[in-house]
Amino acid sequence: METNRAERQHRFIEMAAAHAEDFKTRVAQHDRENSFPLENVERMKASGYTAIMVPAELGGGGGDILDLVLAQERLARGDLPTAISINMHHFGVGWLADLWLSNNQKDGRVHSLLESVVNDRIIVGGGVSDPRIHSAVGFGGLSDTTRRAEKVDGGYIVNGLGKFSTLCACADFLFETAHYDDSEGQVILGFYLPKNTPGIKLQNNWDTLSIRASSSHDIIWDNVFVPEESARPRPVRSWDTTLKIFSSWVPSMNACYLGLAQAARDWAINWTRERTQLPFDRPMSHYPGNQFLAAEMEIGLRAARAMLLQTATSLSELGVRTEPPMMDIIACHQFVMETAVSVVDKAMRLVGGAALFRAAPLEQMYRDVRAAIIHQPFAGHDGLGWLGKLAFGIPHDAMPRWV
Repeated sequence: METNRAERQHRFIEMAAAHAEDFKTRVAQHDRENSFPLENVERMKASGYTAIMVPAELGGGGGDILDLVLAQERLARGDLPTAISINMHHFGVGWLADLWLSNNQKDGRVHSLLESVVNDRIIVGGGVSDPRIHSAVGFGGLSDTTRRAEKVDGGYIVNGLGKFSTLCACADFLFETAHYDDSEGQVILGFYLPKNTPGIKLQNNWDTLSIRASSSHDIIWDNVFVPEESARPRPVRSWDTTLKIFSSWVPSMNACYLGLAQAARDWAINWTRERTQLPFDRPMSHYPGNQFLAAEMEIGLRAARAMLLQTATSLSELGVRTEPPMMDIIACHQFVMETAVSVVDKAMRLVGGAALFRAAPLEQMYRDVRAAIIHQPFAGHDGLGWLGKLAFGIPHDAMPRWV
């Protein structure tokens, strides 16, 4: 079994490496043009990379979280925006696969969607984020949202705004949530719909500092009809199995930013190793200050990778993902993301003024990694607060003491 797993991981990493070397030749162009790399997605479809998280019994790669972390870290060394984009697809497919497996493979619609990822090469995207709901309360729009659903014959009418809709430029299906007040209380509806469903309006408004090529535009849901059989109701703001499994896939996001940090380190080290400055006859790698920076980058990368791999390994069993170690997941997210930013910052210091020029990749890497410190669901002080509450045994959505 372990041999099979090792072979599977090797295959995924090799696939990711080949894509990374290809994609990095265009990453700067897409950043400058603020364009989505549709050709990258098509190549990942053709290679089978978009199907690595579909269960093997449905024809997919049968990957687990550790497999995905290893592959995505390697892909991001060549192109972070593409890695972040396709990670949302992997995230959604892995989550669906878990829900299908945990439901004893009884959900026919999820079964069909997973098979379509393999056979029809469909892409799953979405934009559930809702900045108008506090992250620890609404869990990025998954547990509660300002989007609203009204009951009609045969289903619901949904209105509202979806933010950070990564992959919407090429997605075939979009995942969304909406708040619904039924006769028995408040529920949150989750649903997948084809992107061409009437009333779904993509906004061409993603013009950002970081990960520009992800094209994570807003989506307006304007009187969109959601069939009743497509909607999955859950109690509002409940920390149930669905959200527990969802949180277990967060390390794959961390892996992308770690891959970028590794690429920044590699480029800066290689540049410094060859650079000389008069009147010295040895390269800049001999400067003590640069050696200290290199050492700090090595420590950060190794510590972050060890924490990430440990966390991902523990989550590779479905039984663990249904009751995940939330302190491990949040601590990993905080440490890896902050470390990635720190490593790229040190790479900039190592290279100096040359790093500011767009002709060198560090300029884009510096901008792209800024997204790490605000990439939810466990970023910044919201994530630290959640982790601290867990340490004290306080519910994660308890109101702050000043409220």
